[in-house]
Amino acid sequence: VAHKMKDEEGFYYPHNLDFRGRAYPMHPYLNHLGSDLCRGILEFAEGRPLGKSGLRWLKIHLANLFAGGIDKLSYDGRVAFVENHLDDIFDSAERPLEGSRWWLNAEDPFQCLAVCINLSEALRNPSPETTISHLPVHQ
Repeated sequence: VAHKMKDEEGFYYPHNLDFRGRAYPMHPYLNHLGSDLCRGILEFAEGRPLGKSGLRWLKIHLANLFAGGIDKLSYDGRVAFVENHLDDIFDSAERPLEGSRWWLNAEDPFQCLAVCINLSEALRNPSPETTISHLPVHQ
């Protein structure tokens, strides 16, 4: 499904509502409630600049995906965790299969890799707040 959709500019998910008002995507395979792999390859068709606080929240999101107790730290602790692993993050983004594969240690490795790529792009930009991100931040 992902391979078939990769060249589309965008697509929509029809949803069903259950009796409690919860929305569930009708497509059973590639959706935002699916596995880590599904969540890791999905992105918004229209990106937005990170803005003033987006870089910080992207770092927090990466720490949350890594888990292993990291997601229980304070927000500042999570940001510090990411900043202490910048070499691993750059390596994961640039050489995901040939490098140290740090991203595979995460609880949600494919989402972690997607954030590593986006964060690496932002940090290499002289003006990170202008970096366009297409990543959804899942709970």
